[in-house]
Amino acid sequence: MKQIIYSLIFLSIATVASSQTTNITVPKTQKGVVTKLAATWCPFCGSMAWDTYKTMVSDLSSKSLVMVAHRSTSSRLYSATAEKVLNAYEPVFYQPYFFFNTKLIGEGDGTTGADMQKAVDNFAVATPVAQTGLAVKFNPTTRDLEVTAKTEFFKTATGNYFTGIYLIEKSVIEQQSNRGSMADHLNVLRTHFGTSEFGFEVGSGTMSSGFFKTISTKTTLATKINSANIIIASILWQKTGETTYSMVNANWTDQVSNVTTSVVENQALKAGYTISPNIVQEKANLEFSLPKAGKNVLVQAFDIKGQVVATIFSGNLPAGKHQFQLNRQQLSSKGLYFVRLQVDGQFATRQAVVQ
Repeated sequence: MKQIIYSLIFLSIATVASSQTTNITVPKTQKGVVTKLAATWCPFCGSMAWDTYKTMVSDLSSKSLVMVAHRSTSSRLYSATAEKVLNAYEPVFYQPYFFFNTKLIGEGDGTTGADMQKAVDNFAVATPVAQTGLAVKFNPTTRDLEVTAKTEFFKTATGNYFTGIYLIEKSVIEQQSNRGSMADHLNVLRTHFGTSEFGFEVGSGTMSSGFFKTISTKTTLATKINSANIIIASILWQKTGETTYSMVNANWTDQVSNVTTSVVENQALKAGYTISPNIVQEKANLEFSLPKAGKNVLVQAFDIKGQVVATIFSGNLPAGKHQFQLNRQQLSSKGLYFVRLQVDGQFATRQAVVQ
């Protein structure tokens, strides 16, 4: 059975004309992509190939984006993005396999590591045609994750180019055959931004040196995902056929700036929203009243850093009075917490002090 372990709700995409100035610095670097094709049920993926990949993450991450992709729908870490992006790679029919950019390198045996190192080093010394600079902002209150990507060409190029933006989790604890139920999967490809797995068009025809285009895209990060545990990566693709692409360059960042925006509370909603007692020793009662049915009701507790520490309710509710409990066990430590009620985009927040 396909297991859905991650979700991103796409909110909006906006492209900015290439003439618009931006503060993003685009590095003149040449970096490729190291990909391990794996599945959690695959015993070979959890044997020698597991250790080979772990070494690659350690040794190659300064020169290349290193990630693992699960395209098998029966893998616990299946990703629809991985399945479609891997269509651009050399075809293989099982796993594990290791690729540099889209080219097959090996199966993770004794020679794969050395062959991959050579491919990475050779690619890194080439002069880049273009590269992408990234800036990432996360609003812990609304959980909006916004990525701005500036792709700049350093020399004249002709073709059809796309910048793909991808979300990778640094560490995911999940079952792996031959490794047990609590294996630490590193750099797992999860999803892409936008409507296409290969990203946003940044240029078509002839682009002269100095041409650039800036793209902004925003999503809502699922509550189960920690913003400190993500990598945002860009892959610059050149479309070479109707459905074929080749990798041109890659970049990534795990620097996510936390931002806050003023959220105007709904005073009518807040007036009927109470927490008692608001000095919590064991539990507290949350009560609120809805004048009409709420299709998207979310009750969450945030710590003082703005991180979600507990989701108390998520779903639909009819009109009328409602009551939920906040238990001391749901909160990590003593201190001040903010318990936010969200109903169809309207907000109300109450404070609770845990002793």
